[in-house]
Amino acid sequence: MYQIKRMDEDNVEGVALLEKDNFTDGWSLESLKEEIDNPDALYLVIEDDENKKTVASAGLIVSFDTADIMNVSVSKDYRRQSLAYKLLTKLIEEGRKIGVREFTLEVREGNAPARALYEKLGFKCEGIRPDFYSNPKEGAAIYWLR
Repeated sequence: MYQIKRMDEDNVEGVALLEKDNFTDGWSLESLKEEIDNPDALYLVIEDDENKKTVASAGLIVSFDTADIMNVSVSKDYRRQSLAYKLLTKLIEEGRKIGVREFTLEVREGNAPARALYEKLGFKCEGIRPDFYSNPKEGAAIYWLR
């Protein structure tokens, strides 16, 4: 059974492992720990109760009525189960409860599965930042949900 909950001291190490496994330049454990107490941040995780493992995470950072969605990550062993969709739906819902009206995110241009997910959630690509990512070098597609 899966459970969506806030990132906290008990699961932040699992989030750091997801970052390390899924991103070439993922956030460090120390950086993620700082977000736990950041009043402008909300990070959610999905835990697999059966395996006692953090299997997905995503966060947002709020500035006025806009939120930047950050660090969307799903364990390779748990992909293709709609976990990212469920997690982002909950994250957007929670963001709206605290007054967020617009959401934005960046994703590698070539990440077709992620881009399809964001479009399914209603995000629109409004531009490309060339050479935004390194390791490997790639542009970022900028998405907005308004």
